[in-house]
Parts: sequence; C-alpha cells; structure tokens
Amino acid sequence: MTDDHRPLIHRSEFRFYGQLNDFLPAARRQRCFSFGYSRTPSVRDTIQAQGVPHPEVKLILVDGCSVPFDRCLNGGERVSVYPHFLAAAFAGADKLGAPALPSPRFILDVHLGKLCRQLRLLGFDTIYGNDFEDSYIIDRAQDEQRTILTRDLGILKQGRVRHGYFVRSTDPNQQVEELLHIFDLPRHYRPLSRCIRCNGGLRSVTKDAIKHLLPAGTRRSYNKFYQCQLCRQVYWSGAHYSGLMEKLSRCGLHQTKRTTTSA
Repeated sequence: MTDDHRPLIHRSEFRFYGQLNDFLPAARRQRCFSFGYSRTPSVRDTIQAQGVPHPEVKLILVDGCSVPFDRCLNGGERVSVYPHFLAAAFAGADKLGAPALPSPRFILDVHLGKLCRQLRLLGFDTIYGNDFEDSYIIDRAQDEQRTILTRDLGILKQGRVRHGYFVRSTDPNQQVEELLHIFDLPRHYRPLSRCIRCNGGLRSVTKDAIKHLLPAGTRRSYNKFYQCQLCRQVYWSGAHYSGLMEKLSRCGLHQTKRTTTSA
C-alpha cells in the first residue's frame, strides 16, 4: 500500500471480526487500530494489504454504512470488516462476494492432497492435482462452480477468485473438522459414495462382474461390492471399514447404512 516514494498521507481506523483476525498480527487482533496509506485506495485494497483475502470478507461497514469493495478511502473513516457468518446478523446490509454456490464442490491446491482424500471419503466432489497452477485452479473453479481451498494466501487475493477459503489447520483430520463447521457440510455429506483415487462416483456391482479383480480371500469373505465408474477401482466392506468409520465419528458424523470401503 505504501513504499519509500509514497509517504503515508491518510489513516483510517480498522476493526476485523471473527476468523478474519487469523490473518492479522497479534497486536491488531480483536481490537481497533489505525492503518496508514497513500492516495485514495479502495477498501478492498487496504484490506488485502493487511493480509486478509477478499473471498473471506462478506460485509464492510464504513462509518456504519455497508459499502462495496470498490469504495475509496480518503482518511478518517472507521472501517469494520466481517466474515461470512458474522455478517448474517446485519439485516438489510449489502453483503459482498458472489452468491452462495448451490452445492459444496471443491478444488484444492498442491498443499492439500491428504485433505482431498478425506473430502472424497465423505462424498464431496473434490478436484486435486499436485501440478495445478493458480490460473488453472481459478479457471476451473469458475467454470465448474467450485470453492477454492488453499494454504496459499496469494491465490485468494487474485481478483478473479469468487469463492475461496484459507484452510487454517495443517493436520488433515483437523482440516476436515474445520471445513465441516465453516461450510456446514454435515447437511450434504454422503460418505463412501465417491472414489478416493479419482473422484468418480461409485455404483453397486455383482461379485461375478468383478471377481477376476479380487484376491482369493476377498472373494470368499465378501459379497457386496462397489466400483468406480471412472477408474474401475473396486471397493468393499473390508478391513479398512472400521478405520474409516472411526474417522467419520471423529468428525462428528454418524455412520451411514452404506458399508463400502476402499479396496
């Protein structure tokens, strides 16, 4: 926002609420503070200059009035910035960002490969590749109405991003619990309905149709099977089942009647 050639000539008072404080240094969290800038930048630019990505902002009040991202600051204003869930308390205010997506569908950056497996296990349409470039992620998110999940603030600050979230935790199990709350996912989950490997849908198949793919012990012990419609991976309620159900339980989800597990 400033450099050696642009002296600070304006200051405004800022206050960030809720989880937006995660992006601020400790001295600025949960309190009002003064922020300096030059010229007359947009409120979006001043927010992102402080480390907060715009997709996580749902409401901005300047001197008590809701404003769009392109509202320019001139100095002396009081700016309050709210995340999605806290913004819901302000009836009649103009909320920011793109309209909510019809269903929770995700695309993940290179840092979240283990989270991808967890989300697919819960039945969520999740795209991941360890070679995805930022531009590809943004394009595909727009084309397929997906939310970008990332550990890279840089991608979320790009202007073309409409739906995105910075995953705070670095532990895959904690990441799942975090997303369950942030996106209210328990309403939508369908555990074991997607292929963990490729994201394809699973369908029931007879043992005869896939018996040539099964180990001898599995053919003798199990009768109910599922197969991915894309990569043809076979699943059954084998030894991994109890471990998968334990994961669901830790996430606060009840067991489903479906008894599929990864081969």
